[in-house]
Parts: sequence; structure tokens; C-alpha cells
Amino acid sequence: MTVKALCEKYSLKFQTVYKKISHHKDKELAGHITKAKGESLELDVFAVDFLLPTHVKVMQAIEECEGIARENAELQDKLESAKEDAEQANEQLLKVLADNENLLAEIDSLKRSLSERDKEISELSEQLEAERHTSEQAIRELEKRISELTEENRLLTEKYEAIPKIFRKNP
Repeated sequence: MTVKALCEKYSLKFQTVYKKISHHKDKELAGHITKAKGESLELDVFAVDFLLPTHVKVMQAIEECEGIARENAELQDKLESAKEDAEQANEQLLKVLADNENLLAEIDSLKRSLSERDKEISELSEQLEAERHTSEQAIRELEKRISELTEENRLLTEKYEAIPKIFRKNP
């Protein structure tokens, strides 16, 4: 930054700045000021800071503090918002966990019910198998009896046919 730019930016008098430069150029400002085009002096960051009056530095510090305070307030707002979000998320998580517990209990109940139904089905299947076996045996016996009766009927029919028609009862 040039001396002219420094004076314009901070409303400083050229005379005051040049007086301070000449007083400190060989000590504190040594190596921080260079001559640029013609008579213009170029100041580095250290030199600019050194040449600023205390009231300007105080104003800069106040502005910086105010900026930090604003940033802090914004961060506080964000923190409060994040806390609220976290609380809501926690409430939702607790609700989901409670729902999950209820669902797990319902699943266990359904498993027990299913197990009981499976047991009933198994018992009914065994009972059905026993009844089927009994029914098949009864059917075989009835088929055997039908076969015997059919054979007996055939024999009786043959005997009846062998009797002369005059000895038979009215057909």
C-alpha cells in the first residue's frame, strides 16, 4: 500500500505520516518501506499497522470485536437450532425404539401363535392320518364283504336258476 492510499483510506494527514516515517525509518520501520515509482513509498503490512494512529487501531479492534460478537451470536443461534434438531431427533428415535419394542413383542406373540398353530396342525395331521388309515381299513373290509356278498349272490342266483320254474314262488 502506498502512503497516499494509507492517508486516503484512514483520513490521515500526509505530514503526520511522513513525520512518523522519518522518525522510525531506521529502527522499527527498517526493511518495511520501499521506494516505488518516483517519490512514492510502498508500505508492507507491518508498516501500515505501525503507522496507523492508536484511535484507528482501536476502531479496527472494536469493529473486529463487533464482527466476532456477531459471528458468536450467529453461532449461538446455530447451536440452539442444532440442539432443537437433536432433541427432535432424539424424541423421534425414542418413539421409533418404542415402536420397535412393540413390534418385537408382536412378532414374538405371532411366533408363539404360529408355533401353537403348527402344533395343532401337526396333531390334526396325525389324527387325520390315523382316521385315513382306519377308513382305508374299513373300506378294504367293506370291499371284501361286498366281494363275498357278490359271490354269495352269484351262487344263490345259480342255484335259483337251477330250480325249475314251477317250484319257484311268483317271480
